[in-house]
Amino acid sequence: MSEVTSERQIIITDSAARRITALKAQEAAEEGAFLRIAVSGGGCSGFQYGLTFDNETNADDIVFDHGGVRVVVDDVSLDLLNGAEVDFVE
Repeated sequence: MSEVTSERQIIITDSAARRITALKAQEAAEEGAFLRIAVSGGGCSGFQYGLTFDNETNADDIVFDHGGVRVVVDDVSLDLLNGAEVDFVE
């Protein structure tokens, strides 16, 4: 696992960070849990994007922190998500 040190990044808005915190509480996620974003092949439908709470990192994970809210993306998914903004709008 590595902290953000490269030029590749995703942006987490304040609104998204608040919503992630609220969802963690709502789902009773374990202490230290973070949001994992992953991209997988979707066949002829294109890519599929997954968002889950997790508490274990892998060697190829990159951690993004926004005011204590952690979002983790694996290295391959980050290639596809580079520059994306995670936001929440009601």
